[in-house]
Amino acid sequence: MADILLVEDEANARQVLTLGLEGRGHIVAEAAGLEEAQALLESRGFDIVLTDLRMNGYDAGIDVVRMAVDLCPRAKVLLLTAYASAETAVEAMRLGAFDYLTKPVSSEELGQAIERALAENDDAFVEHQSAIKDEVFVGESTLMQRVRERLLRAAARDFTVLISGESGTGKELAARFVHKHSPRGSGPFMPVHCGAIPEGLFESELFGHCKGSFTGADSDRMGLIESSDGGTLFLDEIGEMPMAAQVKLLRVLQDMKVRRVGEETERKVDVRIIAASNRNLGEAVQQGIFREDLFYRLNVVPIHMPALRQRREDIPALVMSLLKHWGGEHTHISDVCMQRLSKLPLLGNVRELENLLQRLLALSDGDSLDESLLDDFYPDTGSSSLTLNDLKQQGGNLDQALESIERQLLSEALQESKGNATKAASILGISFRSIRYRLKKLGMKEPS
Repeated sequence: MADILLVEDEANARQVLTLGLEGRGHIVAEAAGLEEAQALLESRGFDIVLTDLRMNGYDAGIDVVRMAVDLCPRAKVLLLTAYASAETAVEAMRLGAFDYLTKPVSSEELGQAIERALAENDDAFVEHQSAIKDEVFVGESTLMQRVRERLLRAAARDFTVLISGESGTGKELAARFVHKHSPRGSGPFMPVHCGAIPEGLFESELFGHCKGSFTGADSDRMGLIESSDGGTLFLDEIGEMPMAAQVKLLRVLQDMKVRRVGEETERKVDVRIIAASNRNLGEAVQQGIFREDLFYRLNVVPIHMPALRQRREDIPALVMSLLKHWGGEHTHISDVCMQRLSKLPLLGNVRELENLLQRLLALSDGDSLDESLLDDFYPDTGSSSLTLNDLKQQGGNLDQALESIERQLLSEALQESKGNATKAASILGISFRSIRYRLKKLGMKEPS
């Protein structure tokens, strides 16, 4: 739970944001402008200041950042900004803002940003994690030991990094860790979600533009690559990048030079690029939707973030770490509840586990979590394991029993992926060719 100051001049937007934040258990104080924001900042402390950047016709959010830094230095400032305001958002971050979110922002994205800001504020939490600050890295499985070792090695050398993994496995957190522990750690870290920027604005946002280069370009504007100079540019979901921008990004990686839209001269930049994708970029290359030469330029240091189902032995430690952070030292979880959590499919990975534990804490009586709380979300249908007695009762045919389990898992994965065989294969941790073979073997219809 956080104490949040929301600064937004539009009443409807303010109401929607307040309802969403209060629905997550936060306390929200509203301000329609600078004067109200200043009065609230002077009268009480806040954990988070969430402000629109553009208010009353100008970038008033910059003034909110300055006030928050001066009057409530402990608070983390989160900015809401439109695409065209990216350069101003960068300036706000240099003044002390914690992060900026691009409109329209989803409830999930805003919730994650608030959690990151709260974690940054919690000194005990930071000390608890010391070397790697976020719970996504908790665990002593062989997979996580390899991930930690590779992240540390990647941080030590200024090479391009490509992080792969499903949604919710912590790709951005891994990128932040590499940046923080690299020689560039004191420089800017600029996250960009490639799927959130309209194709027509992509080149301008990334590379900048000069005045008059297109309709609406009424001044020179620095792109996000230049804004990351001396630091790290994180290109999340790079598989969504348009082909035209891929060509220009390849040029940056080769020569470390940027040419703004509508400009003839090139500008030298010093930036490290870390990219991430939940899509198989190798397959995207074969399909002709991602450049092969760019793929090899990015894939210098590959790091794969494993899904939770691939490291289930880490789930108990992960659960305890999360409960300690949110519920305190005395929060108790029953053994049966922990066992059930460890067996859940958790297709949303760490993000789904975080969401589930927050719900359980909100619904629990006191500081104790037991298995009954799970029934509303994940009914206990019994053990999914197959015992020898079960097999005997089913006629003693192992092949038929295994076929039944395989058919059920394939059906659930296809349902979860809404009939997308490629996504279903990723959920199951197998190749697209393998899922096609298994569907055909079992006589199941392959999705179109």
